Amino acid sequence: MNPGFRDGLARYAIAVVVVLLTVAIKLLFFGLGSEHPFVLLPAAVAVAAWYGGLGPGVLATGLVVLESVFFLLPPVGSGAEAADIVAVGGLVVESAIVVALTVGLRAARMRAETARVASAAAHREAAFALAVRDEMLTVWARDVRAPVADVELQARGALEDLVREGYAGAAGPKIRKLVDEAQVIGRVSRRWGQQQDPTT
Repeated sequence: MNPGFRDGLARYAIAVVVVLLTVAIKLLFFGLGSEHPFVLLPAAVAVAAWYGGLGPGVLATGLVVLESVFFLLPPVGSGAEAADIVAVGGLVVESAIVVALTVGLRAARMRAETARVASAAAHREAAFALAVRDEMLTVWARDVRAPVADVELQARGALEDLVREGYAGAAGPKIRKLVDEAQVIGRVSRRWGQQQDPTT
């Protein structure tokens, strides 16, 4: 059997069982709600709508009305039929309002749960991204910064040697550019290292 079909069947079965139990309680305790013969019945509708949704809520409303007419109202011809019709109409309206409110609350709860799951997933992704960034900064600070500083130092020394020896060839500007770029990389690496360890 299809799991979706089985789940839907269970939701409708819960609606039927809840209504039957509520009516059984009313019949067992006949004096319960003597001033209002339909007391507890909207609660059964609310339970059915909360666990089952709109369809089971409507089914529970129909069952509540039918069982009220057959079991909780006086027989036809015993008087007060007009008042009973009005009472049943009120029960229908009350149950419809209960179904609408309960289904709305149930949908809002499901949306809130979906938003919570999405928020948790976004939080996990952000935490993973931060961990990757921190690992990259650690690798940079540990494995890249020192060699870049060494390249800058060697290039600067070579440039000073060339200037001291009076060299004016094309290699001079290239070495100076290498020194400048190594300085930029060194500054960036120092900032990243400070992000990793704010005490430095």
